[in-house]
Amino acid sequence: MGFENAAFWLFLAAATVASLTFVTIVVWVGTRLQERQEFYKFEFRKRLVEAGKMDAESFASLVRYEHELGMQQSRQKLLVVALVFVGTGVGTCIGLQFIGGSVWMVGFIPLCIGLCMLAYGTLFAAKPNPGPPPLGWSPEPDERN
Repeated sequence: MGFENAAFWLFLAAATVASLTFVTIVVWVGTRLQERQEFYKFEFRKRLVEAGKMDAESFASLVRYEHELGMQQSRQKLLVVALVFVGTGVGTCIGLQFIGGSVWMVGFIPLCIGLCMLAYGTLFAAKPNPGPPPLGWSPEPDERN
């Protein structure tokens, strides 16, 4: 009986180590990918500036545009997450109401979290307006050589 118990704990330890190793490798690979993408983006822009196809002002304008575009996308993601929390809270309230008693009030936890996130996203989060991309900018390399 002691051997079965030891085998279970050995399996549990091996599964935990394997899971944490997998997560570590996934995070490392994702970070390397992001670094490589940023490096290639920087190198492409540097070559555009060196070739004279983009001046410093349009480069700064492009960086500002991409920054504001990123802020707008993160605000939209926040609003989507807030709506998911609100929906989860309402669904939990409705679902737990059938159990009886005051258990349904547990649904107010995700509902309130979602409402707070929604209020922050609509009232207080930065509202960037990236507008159109800068003149002379296109996401693809120029083929006029």
